[in-house]
Amino acid sequence: MTELIRRLPGAALRNGLLLAVEFGAIRLLQGPEGAWIPVLLAVFIVGAAVPHGTDAEFVARTVVALLAVGIAVAGGNTWDRHTLHDRGREERAVVVERTTGEDGSAPALRLRTEAGRDLPGPVASDLPVGARLTVTVDPGGPAWSVGGRPDRPRWPAVGTGALILLQTVVVGRISLRRPSP
Repeated sequence: MTELIRRLPGAALRNGLLLAVEFGAIRLLQGPEGAWIPVLLAVFIVGAAVPHGTDAEFVARTVVALLAVGIAVAGGNTWDRHTLHDRGREERAVVVERTTGEDGSAPALRLRTEAGRDLPGPVASDLPVGARLTVTVDPGGPAWSVGGRPDRPRWPAVGTGALILLQTVVVGRISLRRPSP
């Protein structure tokens, strides 16, 4: 029992550090134009390093790292949908550019709202230049989506919460486990 109490602060610190890194990643990934690859790579590396000082093997470290990346992605999507639900404003947008890949893949569109705001990130849709469509934009941030205001993101929030709970259990189990003799 004394050994378990001695390991408890380390488990709380590991989990708190990982949650702080994930929250930072969620903030950095807001909107469709975030720096996805470097941010998620950093989250993966921190997730794999958090079990340092335990006898966690490769598989356990990889599971923690993948859960951390999953939480960052799910949390970012949930945050954007929640923002658009709460303060999103529906606007009309115009297709200003249409590009297709050299392999003849589906076209990607660049949009601009009638108010003159360029919307970052391509939209995978097959509309001609000059076509109009409804988008929902966050007036104070980078989040936007095609279509009307989204519903409250209950299920994405539940999924993100479930991933956080699973990660807390895994990190706690790794941190509180007795070392192998």
